[in-house]
Amino acid sequence: MLKWKRKVRLTLSGVGGGAMFEGSQAPDDGFKIDFKVTKTLGSKQNSGTVTIWNASKSNRSKMGEEFTQLKLEVGYEDGGMSVLVEADIRDVSHDKSSPDISSEISFGDGDRGVNKGAVSKTFPAGTKPKQVFDHLVGEMPGLEMGKVQGLDDLPAYKRPVTVYGWASRELDTLGRENRFYWNIDKNRINAVRNDQHLGQCAVISKETGMIGVPEETDKGIKVKALIEANVVPGYMIKVESNFLDLGSGRDKKTSDAGGGEFRVNAVTFSGSTREEAFFMEIEANRVQGGKVVK
Repeated sequence: MLKWKRKVRLTLSGVGGGAMFEGSQAPDDGFKIDFKVTKTLGSKQNSGTVTIWNASKSNRSKMGEEFTQLKLEVGYEDGGMSVLVEADIRDVSHDKSSPDISSEISFGDGDRGVNKGAVSKTFPAGTKPKQVFDHLVGEMPGLEMGKVQGLDDLPAYKRPVTVYGWASRELDTLGRENRFYWNIDKNRINAVRNDQHLGQCAVISKETGMIGVPEETDKGIKVKALIEANVVPGYMIKVESNFLDLGSGRDKKTSDAGGGEFRVNAVTFSGSTREEAFFMEIEANRVQGGKVVK
């Protein structure tokens, strides 16, 4: 797929109905829309901001009041659009820089489920951690079960176990005790053992929009590329970046910077329908033999 002529669609919804704003690169400009979205492997909620210019006065007054949810879709002219974010609106601020008015919307993925999900239950001996996990997810309003990997293999508890308080905090405790990560993406809870991944989500290469070359870290890489909305923490990317280290002449094909398979730990998406930015910055750990290098 050729990644040209970026497109962005912002949909706001709530008790006041809904409003849709679309923008793209020239000549079909539409609205100016900027965004920055951060997603991580851990339970810290995906969050960010979307800024839209010159929405109507009526729609501006509803943002954060009657409009309480947002959906952000991104894509390209020849490849359609995909959902990058579905989240709860946290705050809205307006700024008038004559003649334009900008509206900045901050959001958090799964806010309602995190802030309203409470539990109080004791499970008998012989209960498996996956059963506790399922119960906790079911008590978080507005959230659904996503992709889960490795939890079915966890051994049963030898003693009764009690969960009490906020479901999200109990999920944190469950994850620490059983060595798995959980996070919320587009109102779905994903979970993965600390040495596993959720499957491949993308190929990152020059042909697919990689910018520059990967930067090696102690356990993997950092890599920058044009936006692909399906890159999500917990999933695996395949990086193709064979090159020679010009300083030493050493063949880097077998190094992290030379490519391979990596589990995404964090990704930040930055984009605009008017400016140059429309890329993602990924931090990831190497996968060897199907296991994540820790």
